[in-house]
Amino acid sequence: MIETLKTLHFVSLWAAGGIGAGGWIIQYVLAKNGARPSLELVQSMRLMGLLALVSVVTLWATGYSMAILIYGALPSATAFYIKLLAAALVLLGSIGTNLETLRSMRSGTPPRATLMNTLVWIVRGSLIVVLVMTAISFS
Repeated sequence: MIETLKTLHFVSLWAAGGIGAGGWIIQYVLAKNGARPSLELVQSMRLMGLLALVSVVTLWATGYSMAILIYGALPSATAFYIKLLAAALVLLGSIGTNLETLRSMRSGTPPRATLMNTLVWIVRGSLIVVLVMTAISFS
């Protein structure tokens, strides 16, 4: 069971990171250049956003399940809760970029550059915190 959860956790981490990073880069470039996304790009971005969101939710579910299986409850270490807070910021950033893309698509305007830039940096910083706290938690 734990091997299956670890595999799903790794695959969802890979998918969320790859899809999320690609989507954020595309959205940021559109916002920076003031370009309106084409219909094909909007449809692709919407699918990428949904896949990234599903990946992040799967990441949360498998991580929680592994913590319960390994420790019997959520760990009491401070590093674990800092990691959890940073992961929550990643999830909120992912939701924010998806909502901004949806708003942009519906209004036919480019994504707001300042908002996208802020969300990208929040997600990047949070991912670094997650990685550092994971290393601290398991060392």
